[in-house]
Amino acid sequence: MGRWARRCACKYLAGELSAWCQYHDLFTLGVQQMASGTKKIMVRALAAIGMAAAFTLPAALGYLEQIPVETFAKMREVERYQMRIAEKLYLRGEFKAAMSEYEKYLTLYERSLGAPNAQLMWSHCLVKQRKVYTAIREGFQSVIDYWPESHEAALAAYMIGKCYKDVGELRNAEKAYARAITDYEKHYVAVMSRWDLAGIYGERKDVNRQVQMWRDLTFKIKRTKENQSTLVSASRSLAGYYFYAGDFGDAHKALGTSYRGYTLVQQIHSLVRSPISSLTGDTSRKTAGLKLADDAIRYIREQAPETAAAPRDQQTLRTYYGYIANLHAYARRDQEGLKTFDELAKIVGMDDAIRGSMADWHRSRKRFAEAKTIYLQFEDKVKGLSSLAWLHRRYEGKPGEAVRVYNQVIGLVDEEDQGKWHTEIAGTWHEAKKWDEAIAAYQTLIKVVPAKFGNWYRQIGDCYERSSRIPLAIQAYRQSDSYPTVYFDIARCHRKLKQWKEALVIYHQARSHKSAAPEATIQIGYTYESSGSKTNAIKWFQQTCKLYPKNSKASEAHAHLQRKYKISVTLGGATDDK
Repeated sequence: MGRWARRCACKYLAGELSAWCQYHDLFTLGVQQMASGTKKIMVRALAAIGMAAAFTLPAALGYLEQIPVETFAKMREVERYQMRIAEKLYLRGEFKAAMSEYEKYLTLYERSLGAPNAQLMWSHCLVKQRKVYTAIREGFQSVIDYWPESHEAALAAYMIGKCYKDVGELRNAEKAYARAITDYEKHYVAVMSRWDLAGIYGERKDVNRQVQMWRDLTFKIKRTKENQSTLVSASRSLAGYYFYAGDFGDAHKALGTSYRGYTLVQQIHSLVRSPISSLTGDTSRKTAGLKLADDAIRYIREQAPETAAAPRDQQTLRTYYGYIANLHAYARRDQEGLKTFDELAKIVGMDDAIRGSMADWHRSRKRFAEAKTIYLQFEDKVKGLSSLAWLHRRYEGKPGEAVRVYNQVIGLVDEEDQGKWHTEIAGTWHEAKKWDEAIAAYQTLIKVVPAKFGNWYRQIGDCYERSSRIPLAIQAYRQSDSYPTVYFDIARCHRKLKQWKEALVIYHQARSHKSAAPEATIQIGYTYESSGSKTNAIKWFQQTCKLYPKNSKASEAHAHLQRKYKISVTLGGATDDK
């Protein structure tokens, strides 16, 4: 008997079954009367153990499918047993079989507390089989008709609307959602129905009704743990609408229902940026966009700490002033953004973090000279020079200048840190396709960081290969220990030289590595194909399908056989252990 089954049986005997077990276990719940006798208790305990051992499938049903814990707790043992059989089939995707079991439940226990859920799940089975209209007419509607006050009736009312929406019948969906809201106003399905209605109105471009739904969800619904996430989403959607309308005040009110303090400032900054950019980019609405930016910036300033006395306040000031500068950028106000960094420096003091922000501001606007000047002012010379080198390398396309600056950095750092910057030099030459310079840099790395010689030789081989010096590339690759990856590099070079036998030998060596075997097998097929050996090529493509049916290379080989050779093969029938 497993630990889980033993634990459940003990809880059964103690009469202290938790809410989790109330939902998931199959045996009788509640405190047992000890007066019934030890023998009776032991018999039931053994039954509990047997059923717990037989049904250990974890629940994976969604909110619209789950039976309430309280209902499940009150059901009889045999009823729970039948329900779990049906649920097990449903979770496996065997929906026809599950339907039969739910029907059996309704036949045997039509007056049971679980009957509404059985009818609901029977309806879900139909939906899963794409019999949506039957599910609506004979399934969900029956739940409402027979058990109108049940939790399942509320779920069924929502599901009718959802089914209509999913099949594109938006008018019927709207009517069904409206009924769900009216009939089950205090239930969570009313919240979900309003949210879905907002989506329908959005598809219809009915902005007024969509916004009204967001307003209702944001301001009129009492928040609970159950509906919190939906109402937060509604408040964000409503705030976004107001921001694009240039109305900061109403947007702030909407977000204020979901957020407070620092998080509220963070969300305002996140949501207002795109509207500011959109409005200021439209000549006819630029004034509204600038006003929106001013309102947002004013609000963030008001929330900022008055002093930087405490470390936490200083960090908050840096964050908030970063938000302000960012909003100026979205509002296309260059100089105002730069002045924000100067203001921050007067409060917390100028440092490399602020200098970096100012330099990046210039760099993003292609004012490289100004950015270079600031990088050279860094107190941390290594950080400043490395940023300068990156500017030369990535933004100006001057690899020689970048390498010159990296060499300055090497002169400033300890010997154990020099390898990092030699790697940057090699990467700079490699990106610039300066192959001889890159090879020289990687050869230096072999001496500076010998522990990674395999990587450096592989990079040298790559430089030779890219510069069409294939024999030298093979020599370099052979000195690398980056197995099994380097096998493919060597074999690829032999194929470029049309040295088919040598390539095949290398691929067979690669096949000895389990992780590389599928790739090596299909490459053997491609190699035979390139050499003109059609029969062997087909054989190895088929081998790929047969030996590694679950690997993506099997799919590739299968498609290639069909496309090039018009051959169909079966992917199954073999195991990965071969």
